[in-house]
Amino acid sequence: MSEPVLTQLTDFSCRLGEGPVWHDGAIWWVDIKNPALHRLDSGQKDGAHTRFPLPEPVGAAVPTKRGDWLVGLKSGVYRFAPETGTLTPFAMLEPEMPGNRLNDGKVDAAGRLWIGSMDDAENAPTGHFYCLTGSTPEVRPYPVNFTVTNGIGWSGDERTLYLTDSANRCIYTAPYDPETGTAGEKRVFAQLAPDEGFPDGLCLDADDHIWSCHWDGARITRYRPDGSRERVIALPVNRPTSCCFGGNNLDVLFITSAQDGAGNGGQLWALTGVKQQNNLTFASIHGVKSTLFGG
Repeated sequence: MSEPVLTQLTDFSCRLGEGPVWHDGAIWWVDIKNPALHRLDSGQKDGAHTRFPLPEPVGAAVPTKRGDWLVGLKSGVYRFAPETGTLTPFAMLEPEMPGNRLNDGKVDAAGRLWIGSMDDAENAPTGHFYCLTGSTPEVRPYPVNFTVTNGIGWSGDERTLYLTDSANRCIYTAPYDPETGTAGEKRVFAQLAPDEGFPDGLCLDADDHIWSCHWDGARITRYRPDGSRERVIALPVNRPTSCCFGGNNLDVLFITSAQDGAGNGGQLWALTGVKQQNNLTFASIHGVKSTLFGG
């Protein structure tokens, strides 16, 4: 079985690249600290790159059925039209918490946005998750008291929600009701040791395995649904931040990264040729198509 191939797609470095999304034949991602939404056409190194600047730190960006984007800025969630740069307020989630900002966000199969808040200084457990539904929108909090909310995803049957508190080095699961978009009590799914770094962004593949990036760990781990580790892949950057599957066959794992204290990292990467282990057919691992926000 051939080894996977890791390709650096960008020659420039984001300060804090995050939140990759495959949409409209391109890979999109954000730079939190040098605020912008980025697009790389075709997800190839020679694809056209476009940077759409934003006025505040941006934790997440998700496409919508209306054709625009929702972006989670420090002050709240906004509708964003990249072609014009127009921002329209959508949901101001924590106006009474000026020390907080919004971080990771994902859309469930029904088109609801789940997005987390966090202490911008990464010291206090003031972060919670919010579920946003509809064009008004309806906002439903899911209190967790995390320091760094991160790593959101759902199982294939939509019955399990995955949530991450990076500062606590822990990935959690919670029972999820796909009809109502409500989550039950969380429990520990995976706990990282201090020498493994911090769990950051994650995604799920079509086999219900979880791919989680290790900030300050220079690796990405694939977990089985029972929480055991199926494989660990070393990466050439110390701070991989998040990942998603994309490409025409959803068999390319795109990985964002951040600069470390020495200024290394921050590029976008593509992992290709990833195969199932212990499988005589050596079938490729695929992801699932991302969902558009429905409001």
